[in-house]
Amino acid sequence: MFIDLAVKDVYSTSRWSKDEIQAYKERKGDVLIKLEQFLLDGSNVLDANKIQKSVFPERDIDVFISHAHADEDEAIRIALSMEDIGLTAFVDSCVWGHADELLQKIDNKFCISEGWGNYSYNLRNKTTTNVHLILSAALQQMIKRSELFIFLGTENAIKIDDYMSGDGRLSSPWIFSELMFAKSVERSARKTFEESNESFIAMDGVRSAPEVEFSFKLPKLTHQVSFDEFSTWLSKGGRAEKDLPGRIRGLMHLDNLYRALGIEESQLSAPRFKTGQ
Repeated sequence: MFIDLAVKDVYSTSRWSKDEIQAYKERKGDVLIKLEQFLLDGSNVLDANKIQKSVFPERDIDVFISHAHADEDEAIRIALSMEDIGLTAFVDSCVWGHADELLQKIDNKFCISEGWGNYSYNLRNKTTTNVHLILSAALQQMIKRSELFIFLGTENAIKIDDYMSGDGRLSSPWIFSELMFAKSVERSARKTFEESNESFIAMDGVRSAPEVEFSFKLPKLTHQVSFDEFSTWLSKGGRAEKDLPGRIRGLMHLDNLYRALGIEESQLSAPRFKTGQ
């Protein structure tokens, strides 16, 4: 990861329709969860590496978008806008439906003792903890491989009283985990590409019981911009060299964002594109 960025005062835009948003969800959510494929030698041992690869099939991304569940559509609008200028973006909420499906299948198979009609409390604690740790590790690796980490700082993500005061607390342990990792992960260089003979190769009901809520102090990211500033940058994308592939143009446009954030020019000196010798 090169830099982390908090986008403030995010509001809904109308550039992308509901149908386009739904199509994005379906495109990113086409994962078939088959519990049998994760079992080692047909036993009751689950392969964590296979789970990660199945639930997180997308490997090479430019931008990781962290957001509250209620802001999923706006996160997808941003992802679509980034795709429009050639960047690859990852919206973290698009995998959670698969995570819930996987966990339910595991619990149905392993957490109901013979003769019981309900889940075992102790067994389900074990499966939930392990699956969440597996997914957390996968998320962290995706953040590490991305170049830009973006957090959408909205009233949905930050408790309203803290949002207005500027202090900030989170109720989502997943957002907290992502922000803490983004703050501490080792910084890497920007992505560069070189030309090959074949392509451009990257170098780099029933009334339910009340839910328990937690409170996490909001980790402060290194950089922040307003949503208006961020949207202005997005709208100017794709104007770089027209003869280069869209993704390289998108990455070059990221450099314009980095300059606006005050990133030193020495960190941006390496060219995005190298012509083959």
